Amino acid sequence: MREAPGVELVAVADPDPEARRAADGIVGYGSIEEALAGVGCDAVLVASPLDTHHAVAKAALEAGKHALIEKPLATGLEDAFDLIGAAERAGCVLMVSQNYRFNAPFRAVQRAVAKLGELVSVRISCRRDTRRLFLPEDFRYSMRHPYVVDMSVHHFDLLRAATGRDVSSVYARGWRVPDSPFVHHPAVAAVVDLEDGTPVLYEGDWATRGPETSWNGEWEIVGEEGRLLWRGETDDRGNGEVVVERWGEEPHPVERPTLEFVEREATLQALRAAVEVGEGPETVAMDNVRSLAAMLGCLRSIEEGEPVSVAGMLAAARAERDPARR
Repeated sequence: MREAPGVELVAVADPDPEARRAADGIVGYGSIEEALAGVGCDAVLVASPLDTHHAVAKAALEAGKHALIEKPLATGLEDAFDLIGAAERAGCVLMVSQNYRFNAPFRAVQRAVAKLGELVSVRISCRRDTRRLFLPEDFRYSMRHPYVVDMSVHHFDLLRAATGRDVSSVYARGWRVPDSPFVHHPAVAAVVDLEDGTPVLYEGDWATRGPETSWNGEWEIVGEEGRLLWRGETDDRGNGEVVVERWGEEPHPVERPTLEFVEREATLQALRAAVEVGEGPETVAMDNVRSLAAMLGCLRSIEEGEPVSVAGMLAAARAERDPARR
């Protein structure tokens, strides 16, 4: 944020004094409420622990500030729709930093999917060994379903953005990996149905003993006219080849676009553009809640051992927000 064009970092808020001191030269406050009262600003970046997203973003929105929230939007659909309502009442932009969208290989995937004809199937596999990636006391090692909550929302969001279709249902299983530091499930496998019936096979593993993939995952998207393969680099998700193979023809790489901004730089600029132009960004909360619902549906399916209707979860949450929909 210090170096972002068109953006000025005016303050930070964190209850931890050490964290505030780390923002050298920037005025710090012990809470979001103190910061909102103590300094003038247009927007708030919510980069706090997941279970604080709702409270921090709600305070910002009710103060008339735009908000950019680190994924996932909230811990549940009720809180997500509450924030969406607060943004609507305040006339503010509320968007989620789904930064995996903002990379050249994925933009190439988006453009190339149309060349495949009607979709037939999708396969996504993300395998990483994170046994020593995080500090020993990191929250991920003790949280329930760490992979699904902290990682799969990226892939569900990419799936929606690549295909232009929402997730309709999901049937998932998670499991422990005994020789890893994770107390709960760092691995998952799921059968996902898109709204048009396209099946998706999805697997994720944060304690793999096999070859690792890119954080983006390895993708195969099959259509009536051909297939697309996306294999990103393991060390840099901003690199990696996208290949299209039309049936009966030689595979060929897809040209990647040149992007001015990538990753979180790009989501920050998307917020800026939305505020200045008045148009909703592509990861606006009203849309992103459907990526959140897919992730939450995966969690529920693991917990209940049954297929879960993501569309039904969204419909129920909307009805709860607006009784007239019941």
